[in-house]
Amino acid sequence: MSEVIEIKSPSNLKVIGTVKRMSRDEVRGEIEEAHKGFESISKMPLYKRTAILRKVSEILEREQERLARLLAIEAGKPIKDSRVEVMRASRLFRQAAEEAAIVLEGKNYRVDAYEYPPGNENRIVISTREPIGVVTAILPFNFPINSFAHKVAPAIAVGNSVVVKPSISTPLSAIEMKKILVEAGLPDSAVRVVTGYSSEIGDELITHPLVGLITLTGSTQTGLAIASKAVSLGKRIIMELGGSDPIIVLEDANIDRAASIAVRARYEYAGQNCNAGKRIIVREEIYDKFVKAFEEKVKALKIGDPLDENTDVGPVINQESVEKLNKALEDAQTKGGNVEVLNKGPETGYFFPLSLVTNANLDMLVLKTEIFGPIAPIVSVKSDEEAISIANSTEYGLQSAIFSNNVNRALKMARELKFGATIINDSTRLRWDSLPFGGFKKSGIGREGVRDTMLEMTENKLIAITLL
Repeated sequence: MSEVIEIKSPSNLKVIGTVKRMSRDEVRGEIEEAHKGFESISKMPLYKRTAILRKVSEILEREQERLARLLAIEAGKPIKDSRVEVMRASRLFRQAAEEAAIVLEGKNYRVDAYEYPPGNENRIVISTREPIGVVTAILPFNFPINSFAHKVAPAIAVGNSVVVKPSISTPLSAIEMKKILVEAGLPDSAVRVVTGYSSEIGDELITHPLVGLITLTGSTQTGLAIASKAVSLGKRIIMELGGSDPIIVLEDANIDRAASIAVRARYEYAGQNCNAGKRIIVREEIYDKFVKAFEEKVKALKIGDPLDENTDVGPVINQESVEKLNKALEDAQTKGGNVEVLNKGPETGYFFPLSLVTNANLDMLVLKTEIFGPIAPIVSVKSDEEAISIANSTEYGLQSAIFSNNVNRALKMARELKFGATIINDSTRLRWDSLPFGGFKKSGIGREGVRDTMLEMTENKLIAITLL
């Protein structure tokens, strides 16, 4: 087994760095080191932890361009989107610092309101929130910096240590983030980064007795397998899983605006976002007009080098992704879909053509599974009820969108949609980092969001005092 893994840029396939291929014993050592970090950071006064988080935010602002370029090269994310990701991470660390005192303030309960148990008038009962211990954070390839922030900042704020397992496609960003935390004053043992890929590594990160919570952003299949094993061992979990988010466009919508937002929601970062608008459902009265507007806007996108300031869409992450997307298009054609290539990128690298599937039906993979790439199925429907039925037809329930000039009508439909969020007249891609984010059905377990994550990463302890 090779000691190092080469990391290649998906845009030109050049080697941009190497990381260590860790063994199970090495991962076990990292977890044990993180436990030492927990002993240190959990005893650190809150003002010192929040000062570290604010310093991280400052360093991320200072290093935004360097980190954005790394992200563009490593993940294939266009540079203008990469800058936004780094900016969000900076603000997220600052938000964690601001929210920590509120989340951890505890409560004083008026137990004298209860007759039982007897003697409550002579008791004081308070609650405190205490850190869980070592957190395992398993990151996706598509947001290696912001997902790092979403998992690590709240954990540090409440006094946990973290073992980070980045995607093998994008480990360099996580390593740089760890360096920044140490530069900001965090004990080196409080955040550890594990690199490599094997079932043994994954099993150790989940089953080690010192790990108290596993937080993962990834595929539904992987997440549910990990959740099952973790819960059987009594460990806490936060799972942000897959999505097949529908965009419903009603006949009274602003077609041009809806088409513009739908194009961005589907093709941003080559369609590799969990809350991308992956299925587009349009009332038949405006179907042809919408498709025409949609096609024109897709053809105007620039596909190419992620470091080019004018690039809108970069490559997908790897060859496996290319093969899965080709199979999805073949499946659509076999089952009666009309497949149209609207825009092509360079020949070198993992660039996948921006594709459209019309005459789509529910037997097709593009409508019943999560398609993680630049393929847009557009379905014509005759009624709002049919639109809701198709939207709810998958096992996913992350986010959804409705476009209509009739807010009352849209709100009624929103009540029927089984999703963690419904966005009216805007993109499924909307996410507020401080608000709860997660899905129904197989799209998630628990919620992310700065405050929600802190609550998930702490235990609520009651302390009762009987006055003598």
